[in-house]
Amino acid sequence: MSRNQAIVDACWRAYSGFEENDSSDLVALMSPEVIFDFPTSLPYGGTFHGPEGFLAFYRDIYDHYYETFNYDAHTVLDAGSHVVVPVRAKAKAKSGRTMENEHCLLFTVNDGLITEARLYADTAKGRDSIDGLQVYPSAAS
Repeated sequence: MSRNQAIVDACWRAYSGFEENDSSDLVALMSPEVIFDFPTSLPYGGTFHGPEGFLAFYRDIYDHYYETFNYDAHTVLDAGSHVVVPVRAKAKAKSGRTMENEHCLLFTVNDGLITEARLYADTAKGRDSIDGLQVYPSAAS
């Protein structure tokens, strides 16, 4: 069993199965002071604070940018002080364009709680799908 088994299990539930994603257990394991960094090269990017900021971020992308946005994890890696989750993202923007993209989520863990979350992604694909431009599949497609 890994040192961060509860977080590993919560990541599997949050980032596996596309339409079946359930982040409720993951949010419950976030520190009240968690910081979520999303690339600012996207219109919805920025730094979000607390579990409520994490949830507000996802509400905003559904309210303004995407009809669907789901993940499927390739794996979940417990690296002790961090949990790493490479995922395939599939989304349909409000523009009607679809996108498939590879993302990597990096969670910093301290005393069994997530204290920081950062997403790494090809943000041009997200921006282009929002703008209604052609989005080309990833090399892994």
